[in-house]
Amino acid sequence: MEMHVRRNQNAYDQENVYATKKVGATIPTKHSELNIRGALGEINTNTNFQSQPVSNVVKGKISCEIENKLSDRRIVRSYKHVQSKVDTGLSGKSVQPSSRPPLRREESTGRLAARALSTRAAPNVQNKLNEIKESVNIFVQTRKVEKAKKKLVPVKENAVEAKSSTKPTIKEPTESLGKLKLGDNVSTKRITKVKKSPTPALPNDIEDIDAKDNNTPLLMTDYIKDIYRYLTKLEEKYAIEKNFLAKQPEINGKMRATLIDWLVEVQKQFALQLETFHLTVGIIDRYLQAAKNVAKTRLQLVGITAMFIASKYEEVYVPQVSDFTFITDNAYTVEDVLRCELDVLAKLGYSLARPIPLSFLRRFVKAAHGNSKNHHLAKYFVDLCLVEYSMAHYRPSELAAAAMCLSLYLLSNQTLTEVWTPTLAYYSEYTLGHIEPIMREIAKIVINVEKSKYQGVYNKYLDITLAKVSSLPQLKNGAIYELAGIETLKPKPLPSPTSLKMTTV
Repeated sequence: MEMHVRRNQNAYDQENVYATKKVGATIPTKHSELNIRGALGEINTNTNFQSQPVSNVVKGKISCEIENKLSDRRIVRSYKHVQSKVDTGLSGKSVQPSSRPPLRREESTGRLAARALSTRAAPNVQNKLNEIKESVNIFVQTRKVEKAKKKLVPVKENAVEAKSSTKPTIKEPTESLGKLKLGDNVSTKRITKVKKSPTPALPNDIEDIDAKDNNTPLLMTDYIKDIYRYLTKLEEKYAIEKNFLAKQPEINGKMRATLIDWLVEVQKQFALQLETFHLTVGIIDRYLQAAKNVAKTRLQLVGITAMFIASKYEEVYVPQVSDFTFITDNAYTVEDVLRCELDVLAKLGYSLARPIPLSFLRRFVKAAHGNSKNHHLAKYFVDLCLVEYSMAHYRPSELAAAAMCLSLYLLSNQTLTEVWTPTLAYYSEYTLGHIEPIMREIAKIVINVEKSKYQGVYNKYLDITLAKVSSLPQLKNGAIYELAGIETLKPKPLPSPTSLKMTTV
């Protein structure tokens, strides 16, 4: 009975709607008898009369009873499609108010929802438990079978067959992996470790310049010496021949110098790294050495294509192809640059691993304990050498060593033998006698740079960020003239006053 009351809370019987109407309303009747199920139970009229007006006395009694039940807030809700299966028996009894407080809707429905969820979740949990039990049973059975196989002792007659079955099916090595088909067995060979040649120990009089950097992972002190030994081998592999432009009928050294001097301005305009410029010059020289009969009308196209390739190799933010075509005043199209890029990479064998002078120069500055001014001045000398065709056949490490030695010599009061220490000779692998002729050629280029028409590098190093090294007074004193083998022009002495003759009028 309590379940019926909870379900049918806060409403009244819809069949009693007619009883709440105004005076003059009629109560619908049935042919046999009228059953009204309300809050007080069933009311059997047992009347055989037709519908008639309801008197005021009957209306008052019904309305008073409904108002009393509404005030109790425990009114039975009846549904037309649901009939009560429990006979309340309240037709002749008064309703006793319950001492328990009325349940809220969420409390009454919450328990039902929890029960529904528990009944729905029960089959799923049971299914999962059954699956786990089955998997455990299968695993236990397989383990028992494996243990039983291990305990079986093979018969002596089948011992030979058992041994033969353990041998590899293929003894001979396969000829090619391309001939193999799916499902074929491949014999695996033992990989033999390549013996690494140990790094030679340092002599007693040579300083270990990497000893202080053991705690810096970016400097790679464990294998930095092996890296530079590898770079020296790459220099020999990708060497530039002397007078390599002799094979080009339309291009000469002056055209090459004009192109590279213009590329210095392009590098400055696009704010590219110095590594990009050095790699660009290396790509141009290697391509002109490998290609045949390059037309002079395509020389500028080769230059911007080489810088475009070097930018993608070194830069983080690469200029677009349209930027390089715009810098040539649209003399070439984007399609021309892309086709030239394919041609250049094919001629170079898609290998851009040739080292640049700047990589060696940083190593030599560290070995000499040089400062930033030494470094900038040495970079200035190297860039001047890159423009000159007569210096193109020197290795990058040779240019870096000669430029470093000349920078140390001009910015100090020491002699060449004092500047080129045994430590520098060890790490550069060049003696002073080997780099001294290169230094003399560099000195001649520095002296004549102001008279040259190629002013790109000179103007570039007038920047304050590069310490204005191209305008240093040491580049115009007697030391560099002496090294270049050029006599300084001494000013003529003024005549003495006694040697002047007085003329009389």
